[in-house]
Amino acid sequence: MSLDHIVSVTIGGLTVGMIYALIALGYTMVYGVLKFINFAHGEVFTIGGYVAAFTLLYLGVSDDMSPLVLAGCIALALVAAVLVPMIIGFLVERIAYRPLRGRSRIIPLLSAIGVSIVMQQLIILVFGPTPVTMPTLAIGSASFSLFGIRIRVLAIVIIVVSAALMVGLTYLVKSTRIGKAMRATSQDMEAAEMMGIDTNKTIAFTFIVGSALAGIGGLLVVMYYGSLKYDAGFLYGLKAFTSAVLGGIGNIPGAVVGALVLGMTETYGVSLDLGFLAWFVVAGLILGLYVQMVRVPRRRLKHIAEDRRTPAYEKSITDVYRLTPVYGIKTLLSERKDALLWVSATHAVRLMLGNIFLAATAAVMFANASFRIDTRWQPVIAFVVLMVILMFRPSGILGEAITEKV
Repeated sequence: MSLDHIVSVTIGGLTVGMIYALIALGYTMVYGVLKFINFAHGEVFTIGGYVAAFTLLYLGVSDDMSPLVLAGCIALALVAAVLVPMIIGFLVERIAYRPLRGRSRIIPLLSAIGVSIVMQQLIILVFGPTPVTMPTLAIGSASFSLFGIRIRVLAIVIIVVSAALMVGLTYLVKSTRIGKAMRATSQDMEAAEMMGIDTNKTIAFTFIVGSALAGIGGLLVVMYYGSLKYDAGFLYGLKAFTSAVLGGIGNIPGAVVGALVLGMTETYGVSLDLGFLAWFVVAGLILGLYVQMVRVPRRRLKHIAEDRRTPAYEKSITDVYRLTPVYGIKTLLSERKDALLWVSATHAVRLMLGNIFLAATAAVMFANASFRIDTRWQPVIAFVVLMVILMFRPSGILGEAITEKV
């Protein structure tokens, strides 16, 4: 694989990841405050993209315009893509979610699914069932050369704008008055109300900010890809929700990290041939061996040391050394007269050799393969990565949201 291909794939992964992050932040903000998943958030993203595209079509933008007029039209589309989703986010919270606050969690969840369906049908009713298409502009395909590598200008714009928005959101939550109100509401809503915080306004503001970010994401997607379907919000929303869970739902930095991991995994997964992918397979198997031989035993041996004089000692020691050949052999050398340890260590060594054989076999098979994974497998790759990471980190990469004290 050439260097220019790796760089282009990496930039593509960062671009997709940043778009996922903008949408995922809406999920994680709402969950952080209300412990509630707003499944209608994906449709807000779609509306932002549609409003931006139709605004540019209505203004009749083209490359014949002067740069200043063209920039003004794009700025107007940006305002529309932010303002309309903000209004929708406020109305959805006020009409569909606020009356259900305090009820069983399944009721707001069903309401969110219903709102999602209604909004998707409204998109079809207002804009039509055909995908919206952006006007053809030179900026959409413009690129520049860096060390002989062609890079799309729009990809860099998406990465920079998304990063700036995330830094601004972090500052908003950490350092402003409304941010402190959001954190206080998340920590204890009743206590926040007793201290004079208007929790209704705080929650509404959370929905408005999340919807604005989703609208900007819709604008960036329709400009980057040139078109957007009315049901695109479902898949984008699902991937953004996956990103939030992957990074740690309710955790703002975690949503960004999860989105970047997901975007990079998807992009590399469909861009690399399986010969190169062999290194990732082997690395995963080596990681599994490490967990089997080192991480698990350390925890289990501590437990065994505490129960050394109990009747359960022999069973516990057998279980541990079936998992860990390293500690089995180490103890075997020091306690040769213990037949139980001898059997356990022998079993562990066979298990280790079997795993090494599987790793070598997988490496040979994949190294001799030269076909690529179809783009239709992107969601499969994404959710396999999600399941693998959650097996080792059930609360996400950065763990569960830990509400800071105000």
